[in-house]
Amino acid sequence: MRLSALARLLLVAAPALAGASPALTWASPRRASVRAEPPAGAVALTSAPPQTVELWLPFTGIWGVVQGFDSDETHVGYAAYALDFVPAERITARTRARRRKLTDFPCFGQPILAPADGRVVWARDGAVDHEPYHQGRHDAGNFVILEHAPGELTELRHLQSGSVRVVVGDRVRRGQLVGRCGNSGDAHTPHLHVGFLGSVDPIATRPMKLSHYERLDAGGQWRPGDGVPRANEILRGLP
Repeated sequence: MRLSALARLLLVAAPALAGASPALTWASPRRASVRAEPPAGAVALTSAPPQTVELWLPFTGIWGVVQGFDSDETHVGYAAYALDFVPAERITARTRARRRKLTDFPCFGQPILAPADGRVVWARDGAVDHEPYHQGRHDAGNFVILEHAPGELTELRHLQSGSVRVVVGDRVRRGQLVGRCGNSGDAHTPHLHVGFLGSVDPIATRPMKLSHYERLDAGGQWRPGDGVPRANEILRGLP
């Protein structure tokens, strides 16, 4: 979704995460199934059966939450339970002024991983990566939707054109590469949009809890995450 808050967000990068990280499974490039975007539902599913799947962060390294649940003009309604992420860094007005190409953004091209085992139920590639600060009508962009259990799905959006590595029907394992971060669809600057869905047709997000991660506290110490990342938090996955 559009990331209007990015320019005013300060994310302080921390030392690189030590230890093992989820292994990347590098699949051979294949053209993703091109299907029309699933329709949006009217509202998010505020009431849903208990979450049974453990969702890991869909990336490695240290990232920040630039948009949280039920916030701004995009994470509302059917998309109220969604999160936007970028790699953690210090953002200043000077930084923004220097960034004119997509490759100037550290998020662009970063590997995006399956947050849990599952099956690909929707995949789309071939949409262009818009230039930074693009303003336009909604378009689907490139995305992957994975079903982990009945009524428990994740969507990963704004993927880089040509990067989607899965097709509908594929079985994936947690930590498997599914695509790379891009600036396709309704994106202002490169970032990863993650939604936990209770319904895919129409799309409706539902409350989500993540696991196996730490957050950086105000004193610069890493603490266990409580499962609900919030705007401006800095996170890293656990091995």
